[in-house]
Amino acid sequence: MKSKTIPIIIGILISGTIAIKVVTLPPEVKTPKLVEIQEGANAVDIAKLLEEKGIIKNDDWFLYLTKRYNVQKKLKAGIYEFSGRTPLREVIRKIVKGEVILVRVTVPEGSTAKEIADILERKELVSKDEFVKYALETKKLEGMLFPDTYLFPHKTSVEAIASTMYKRFKNVFEEIYGEPITDTNFKKVKEIVTVASIVEKEAMYENERRIIAGIIYKRLERKIPIQSCATVIYATGKPRARLSTSDLKVKSPYNTYTHRGLPPGPICNPGLSSLKAALNPAKTEYLYFVSMGDGRNYFSKTYSEHISAIKTFLSSETTQDTQIPENI
Repeated sequence: MKSKTIPIIIGILISGTIAIKVVTLPPEVKTPKLVEIQEGANAVDIAKLLEEKGIIKNDDWFLYLTKRYNVQKKLKAGIYEFSGRTPLREVIRKIVKGEVILVRVTVPEGSTAKEIADILERKELVSKDEFVKYALETKKLEGMLFPDTYLFPHKTSVEAIASTMYKRFKNVFEEIYGEPITDTNFKKVKEIVTVASIVEKEAMYENERRIIAGIIYKRLERKIPIQSCATVIYATGKPRARLSTSDLKVKSPYNTYTHRGLPPGPICNPGLSSLKAALNPAKTEYLYFVSMGDGRNYFSKTYSEHISAIKTFLSSETTQDTQIPENI
């Protein structure tokens, strides 16, 4: 009896082993396939995505193993490349280690070079200090690092990232400007981008951008200080909802309360709408504007009207050290 039972047991074990191998055999990815795991995706989302893309055979096995190894909260977002038959454990290891082939980076409109550096460092692409030193201090690309969504290889250089962003700016600007950027017109281009950068920071709503651009140009023409709080914030490096009198007196060429004309350069990296506004400002009778506190601005034609607007919209929100600035 025993002699007959043993072969049966062995047969069952062999069959079971084969069955397990069949079930767990990784699917074959015949050509390299890119799979993007979004920020905030959980283990269940990732398991379903990998099964849908044909990278793993069964999402339950993925969830079982990631739970067993206690790595469900260690799965990293990014764009991964898979090819051939990748064992399930290798798929998990790759995602836990964050061995991405491409990193998606979104630069919001109005970001400064330093803020872009923060984003890049959080994405583990380059160090913040290296990017600031190259893009801001060496190449002076503030204003010309176009805000957009980019895909960068995981192992890339500061130079390559800055160059990609600048080329994107160059393509966009030249298209709306109608001519290429050259050494001859670069000064003019920089002035336009500087105006656009102020517009970007001062206007939250689309219908205000061209109006604000028009006011800036009118003030420049009349040699009236622009008096943009956004330029002072850039000068101080201290984002604040309201500026104090001491802030408005900060010694910096970027302080447009104490210096006539444009600041030395852009105060952020403006988006397409603000660039268009700077190239096509609205012609109005307005000469002043003040924030209404809800993201919109109140526009005035005269100084007395402007003062009344300041008292209306700022009096309850200003600090004790804040005064109504006089028109210089």
